[in-house]
Amino acid sequence: MRIAVFGAGGIGGYLGARLAAAGEEVVLIARGAHLGTIQADGLRVETPTGELHATPALATDRVERVGAADVILLGVKAWDVPAAARAVRPMVRAGTAVVTLQNGVEAPTDVAEVLGADRVIAGVAGVRSVVVGPGRIRHVGGVDPNLIIGELVGERGRRSSERAEQLCTALERAKVTVMVAPDIEAWLWGKLAAAAALGGVGAVVRVPTGIWRQVPEALAMLEQVANEVIAVARARGLELPGGVVDLLKATVAALPHDHRASLAEDIVEGRSSELEYWNGAVVRLGRQAGVATPVNELIYASLLPREKRVRGELFFDVGSRSGSR
Repeated sequence: MRIAVFGAGGIGGYLGARLAAAGEEVVLIARGAHLGTIQADGLRVETPTGELHATPALATDRVERVGAADVILLGVKAWDVPAAARAVRPMVRAGTAVVTLQNGVEAPTDVAEVLGADRVIAGVAGVRSVVVGPGRIRHVGGVDPNLIIGELVGERGRRSSERAEQLCTALERAKVTVMVAPDIEAWLWGKLAAAAALGGVGAVVRVPTGIWRQVPEALAMLEQVANEVIAVARARGLELPGGVVDLLKATVAALPHDHRASLAEDIVEGRSSELEYWNGAVVRLGRQAGVATPVNELIYASLLPREKRVRGELFFDVGSRSGSR
């Protein structure tokens, strides 16, 4: 397969490196010093089992140089998905699949609005990787990377396809645990329940998971956030598998003491975050469905001023009593 990775950051670069090392024809679209190092020396991934060094067939920042791709993995942040969908048009041909890898439930629809729903394979990624330097990625999310994929369109319960199965085979060769889900929307909402709860609570309390999970009130908030997501999904016609909240609580209990969800990490470090696409999306989609989401609303409203500050939409000094100027 000819696989293009648009956005060779943490997750995109990680999957691209694994696929390239397994012999797939991989093109990485990146930029800046990260791109320069990949072009000169390939891409290096630090994993719990050792370092992986992969050389892509091509690394570039010019989509027009790539040509047609069988699969395009979108490794950008959620807020960049619509622009990315427009940018990858030169690589799309008949049968090309565009795979969304973002947390949240809106990226597949964003791509569908630009390229058509028949182009979209939605993905739920169980990979936590970060760029730690130019041309270097560190896998920090456990030993076994995993991915769940599924066609966006088709008769519910019958959403496998030849191209999804081919991608599944390629990922398995790359030592990524993968499955094709018959109803990918339910998986997307299940992941959102976990992400909004873990990320939202972590961002509000501003301490690592190992600390706040010892506080019953914080754990109660975690459960309330997840239950609100489940209620919104149900109102939209999706029934999530039973035991989602219990699984989330067990996951939290097993996380390393110093763990922070990416949303919490971005908020604490003063970076742009995916707040709008996690807790913000729960609030927004809940209103559309007529479902109250008071805890998600509280988290979203509490974090929004700092998010707007980072994005240049609101100006104030952190800790200042004077407010905006």
